[in-house]
Amino acid sequence: MSLGRPLFGLALLAAAGAACSVIGDGETLTDAQQVIASMKIGSSDPPGAELTIAGAVDHADRSYRVGEPIALSVEVNKAAYVAVLRVMPNGATTLVFPNSRQATARVPAGAPLHIPEPGAPLKIAADKPGVVLFEFVASTRGGSWLFNRKPQGSAEFAELGATTRALAKDIVLSLKVGHGSDTAASHLALRVRGD
Repeated sequence: MSLGRPLFGLALLAAAGAACSVIGDGETLTDAQQVIASMKIGSSDPPGAELTIAGAVDHADRSYRVGEPIALSVEVNKAAYVAVLRVMPNGATTLVFPNSRQATARVPAGAPLHIPEPGAPLKIAADKPGVVLFEFVASTRGGSWLFNRKPQGSAEFAELGATTRALAKDIVLSLKVGHGSDTAASHLALRVRGD
């Protein structure tokens, strides 16, 4: 399954649509998800030179069944450190990248990163119906804990808890947003059906 350039463009549209917090059929992000989606992570570069990040999923309609694997693709326009968060409706937040199999957060410019890697046994899926938010974060500096957090024990992903207000504040502080750091974020939301 290739998540090449056509889906990358679709991801930009999906991210723009998700920015207004509404998915098709009137579904919206929960308050806990909105806190993460509204983080103030922007670039310090002059206009036109900003770092950008875009993510896509392997279903163009962004609709999945409970337990169905979700394949992500992420691309940055400049070499950067990348982190991808999954935020469930109750605020439970998981760092899905970096992960146990893809431990290096550094991503080259213009080269789509697939999460999980094709053929890897790693699985990203939602276990309950509802809206799932994916937040894509990038920085040209790798000092944030987001890019170095390791899963505990034999876990595939690092669990970050469900207190999204505190988490959002910690993420913005760790990225040193507005202090000469070139940062970017985007998000997309998808629907998980119980059928």
